[in-house]
Amino acid sequence: MENNKKLTASDYTFIIVILLGSFLSSLTETIMNNALPTIMRAFNISQSTAQWLTTGYILVVGIMMPATAYFMDRFKLKPLFVFTLTLFLSGTVIAGFAPNFSILLLGRMVQAISVGISMPLTVNVLMLIFQVEKRGFAMGISGVVVILGPALGPTIAGWILNHYSWRALFHVITPLAVIIIILAVFFVKNVTKTKPIKLDWPSLLLSSIGLGSLLYGFSEFGDTFAYLMILVGLIAIIWFIQHQLHLTEPFLEIRVFKSKSFSKTALLAALSNVAMLGAELLLPLYIQNVHGASALTTGLLLMPGAIATMAIAPISGKLFDKYGIKLMAIVGFAVTVITTIPMIFFNESTSYLLIGICYTLRMAGLSMVSMQVLTSGINALPTELLVHGNTVASTVRQVASSLGTALIVTISSFGTQLSNQSGKLGLTIGYHWGFIAATGISVICLVISFTLKNKTTAEFEMTDLS
Repeated sequence: MENNKKLTASDYTFIIVILLGSFLSSLTETIMNNALPTIMRAFNISQSTAQWLTTGYILVVGIMMPATAYFMDRFKLKPLFVFTLTLFLSGTVIAGFAPNFSILLLGRMVQAISVGISMPLTVNVLMLIFQVEKRGFAMGISGVVVILGPALGPTIAGWILNHYSWRALFHVITPLAVIIIILAVFFVKNVTKTKPIKLDWPSLLLSSIGLGSLLYGFSEFGDTFAYLMILVGLIAIIWFIQHQLHLTEPFLEIRVFKSKSFSKTALLAALSNVAMLGAELLLPLYIQNVHGASALTTGLLLMPGAIATMAIAPISGKLFDKYGIKLMAIVGFAVTVITTIPMIFFNESTSYLLIGICYTLRMAGLSMVSMQVLTSGINALPTELLVHGNTVASTVRQVASSLGTALIVTISSFGTQLSNQSGKLGLTIGYHWGFIAATGISVICLVISFTLKNKTTAEFEMTDLS
């Protein structure tokens, strides 16, 4: 399918099925956030252990994302998409029937392997199908999926947990996955070209060791062994980068960072995702542990944020196509900073109305820019590197989200420990520390947004890389 051809009804059906699969994948990213207190009680585990269901999941997604370009080059789109959804279904079933926490975590990791391939695959397909002047709109629609899924996760989880066991979080997803697999068999088209390339296993091993070590180190920060793991992680990542630069067919095309605009927007997309997911992880814990609210109440408080995301993401895509990224980024991140600052002062007596307003406006600000900064950066690359650019940016964003949210949770735990307070007061102080970190990250995003180019075009040619 050429991206200069007019799309037909069957093309739009194909796109809808791809987006449905991506939505189901993104929904699982945060569906456990609201369930963590329930899981902690069910398996008698600590918060730091339970949060691996989220941070470990996000990390595995990030580890798999670099392989997306390989899979898209090596296999036809339909069988690849059906396989990833079938793998996702397998992980969902494993988690739903898990007899203990270890098997539950295993099911989540199997889900994550699938999602790590399917999420960037969706964006890559949209980038290939739509013309450059329509990419903002296409990414806005994709943003509804990529952002709405995580935004809706806590709300859906709250309703389910109020009526059923935590296992229903997975049992509800199972039939939906089956339906989308059936639709994919009939409607997904093989729009990508394949070539006989080989998977570079040393690259996969180095990235897995590096990122896994860094996540453990940030999750257990403060322990001597954790510092050692961070060092191991950094060495493995540096080795990985050097290895990529010497490969004819790199596992991850690092040379896309030759574009300054791409580099800035990749960093911005990563930090904004940390800011978004960090607060999405802390808020349910704060509402349930400090306010003593139910999972359902927590979900309802966060639901307006999901609605705002759904409304604003496609509009932001059209605004991007017409006006560019700079002003949108400044406004979006300014709103994010302003609405995160009050969270630093949330306590046991903070009204639910204020919590809901701050969260809703915060999600609105982030949904204005989270996908559009990515589009702006990819537009700064030559056509031959579009898929690689999206894969690199998605990987950086996902890995940063995992490491960043793990660090924010660790900072929150440090705050509780250093407060020398017990009970709700100690937890409140800890969450304040976490929200301070989220605010700081949002401020950095705002500062970077002032340096962006409003409109980007390819900043180098493929011949410049030879």
